[in-house]
Amino acid sequence: MASLSSPPKVALSEKETLAYPGTIITEEELPNTPASLQFGTTNNIQGALADLLLGAFLPCIPVVLVCVVLLAIIFHYRADLDPGWHSLQAPSAYNGTNQTVLDELTRLGSNGGTPDYLIHFNPGLLVAIASWTLKIIPFVTPFSMALVAFFAGHHILNATQSHETGQLPTPHQTSLLIGLLTGGGAQPLWDVIKYRRQHPERLVPPITVAFAALAFIVFNTFAIGAAETWFGAATQPVNQPIIIRHDKPVLSYGRGFNTSYCGENIWAPYPCPSNAAAECNYPCSITSWNHTTKLNGTQAKQGVTHAQEAAQTLLNNSATNQIRNTTTSISTNEHGTNDTLQFYFLGDARAGGNKTDFLTDTTAVTTSCEVVTQECTLGPDNTGFSCPWGYKSDSSTFSGEVGVDASTVPNSINDSAVGIQFFKDADLTRPVGLGNQSTELFSAQNPIYFMHWSKGFPPMDTSTSTFDAMTSGGYLKTDSSGDNVFILNCSMTIYSTIYAWVNGSILSVNAKQSWYPTLAEDEYGAIYSAPFAINSAEGNLALSDAAAIAAYGTTPNELASTFANGFSSAAVALTAGIYMPALNMLEQSRNGTELLTRVPKIPLYLLISLKGLYVVFSLALAALAVAHARPTEAQQAKVRLTVDGLAAGLFEPHEQQERAVETTEELYAEHDKVGARDLERGADGATKKVGLRQAQAGGWVWVVREGHQEGKRYGRAAYERISVQADDAADKGSG
Repeated sequence: MASLSSPPKVALSEKETLAYPGTIITEEELPNTPASLQFGTTNNIQGALADLLLGAFLPCIPVVLVCVVLLAIIFHYRADLDPGWHSLQAPSAYNGTNQTVLDELTRLGSNGGTPDYLIHFNPGLLVAIASWTLKIIPFVTPFSMALVAFFAGHHILNATQSHETGQLPTPHQTSLLIGLLTGGGAQPLWDVIKYRRQHPERLVPPITVAFAALAFIVFNTFAIGAAETWFGAATQPVNQPIIIRHDKPVLSYGRGFNTSYCGENIWAPYPCPSNAAAECNYPCSITSWNHTTKLNGTQAKQGVTHAQEAAQTLLNNSATNQIRNTTTSISTNEHGTNDTLQFYFLGDARAGGNKTDFLTDTTAVTTSCEVVTQECTLGPDNTGFSCPWGYKSDSSTFSGEVGVDASTVPNSINDSAVGIQFFKDADLTRPVGLGNQSTELFSAQNPIYFMHWSKGFPPMDTSTSTFDAMTSGGYLKTDSSGDNVFILNCSMTIYSTIYAWVNGSILSVNAKQSWYPTLAEDEYGAIYSAPFAINSAEGNLALSDAAAIAAYGTTPNELASTFANGFSSAAVALTAGIYMPALNMLEQSRNGTELLTRVPKIPLYLLISLKGLYVVFSLALAALAVAHARPTEAQQAKVRLTVDGLAAGLFEPHEQQERAVETTEELYAEHDKVGARDLERGADGATKKVGLRQAQAGGWVWVVREGHQEGKRYGRAAYERISVQADDAADKGSG
């Protein structure tokens, strides 16, 4: 029985000789090629055209097919969504302001950027289709590398015929070249890199070309894989709002004057406050009625027009109106520089949701103030205050009511009070409606300037550290009765504005809101200042609220801006009664959402581009092979730069290799008529077999065993003539 251990090292005898003729015989051993058998004859190996076509189109067809299917799905199932009116189109929620490069890259990696397609298609299936290319490329890479083999074969044939030995590869380099041409991924590339670092031999051009081609395919494949991963991560389902335009607006969320109160002429004559015999002009925001008593007879009374709606709006309890605000930058001077302003405007209480987008118009107010308490002097014994620009009040509790003399107002101790005085100029030197003899109670100008003073706010001890900045700077003072006092210099400006309301808020595009204000006419100054100037109940309440909240500011700017915003809100509320709903200019509805797939364009077209690059590379290789590699001739060497060619050269006798053949299979003797007959005999026949045997020197060599055809030359595989009986004897001897 034969042992399974390593065979003994048998010394070679005359009867058992191991021959090592070269795989590639020297040119002296090989007679010159007959002219009748030059390249291109019908006896040469066929298939160059098929290899060219396969190398050019087999890698391209599946890649192109995947790209076409992917794009066809995207454009066929693309959602035809109405973007809405141009003026009401909301931009991406992304705001790039103050974003770092890392933030931008993180966002780009997570969602693929802002440009996108929205489609009615399953995102998982779409990503799966896009990923097919990466699964196909490894199987078609050998066909691309077969095109490179034409260049290698052409080069080796030319170098051999022209005796340019330096242009031929060494045996090791030949192995590296065959490894590259098989397209076996990154391992052949690594083998070449290791060889180049460890050996001084120069790499011949075929290896350089094959290395570059395979490296391109490998790295392009990696790039496609990365792009497919990015595409898959960024392609996500999204809920997209469904927008329907209204050809004609049907809702009235804007605001315009109610002509029943404010017609073409906004002024109406009523008796002056302290001089009933004289007439004063009142704006339409003020109404008048007569009140009769036995003691005083009939007296004219003034108040806010439609006071109930004004009060409800002021208290945020109106079913119709609602105060809204927005902050935006506009140019407020002749130099064109922008100021950031806080606007308050009258909106519709029913428009607070996100079901309807609209473009409409309204009136807005913005106020700016600065603290001037430090510039004014408080009088002794609660006798009011005086300021350096000429204004003084003899009583700290004087409200500033038009047509009333401040000297007639008694001083009060431990009493909170607020007051206001309007002026015609920014220097506060020309008061409007001051004194009981005044008949010009209101000034038709825009902007309008005013002073505000407050006594008793905040109602607390301001000597604590919280108010150090206010008290030490004189911005907040204490009068002789211990009440806190502050004084402001303010201006109010009224604008007629158009604005876009989208998805529950004012539309903002590129950090700029869709807010289009224009300075209102001068008469608006009188309309908006009058409810405060007459010291109406609502006006006094609104001033008190604004002062009470602002008084807790711990810096001058905080106090001034808080009061300014409160005053703007109150000014809009106190005129709410003279406004009525106005039809929107544009309108669109948001009827729920639809689940769609968001396909980001940047990853999509990067992926398509990388796949297109692979296709172009394959076609370019084929075109260059046809133009420069003479494929019909190079086919002879190309076939031998394969495992088939190497095996035939190693194990077949030279007589077999020297024969002219038309197919690769004919390189092997086993496929000729005699070989095929021997093969049919089975394991006990005389068919040639390949094995490994340990030589006397300790190495291992390929051996070919057969029972006839003695004396034939083989390649580097040793020829071994051993009969079946000899094998049996050797087995018994080893046993």
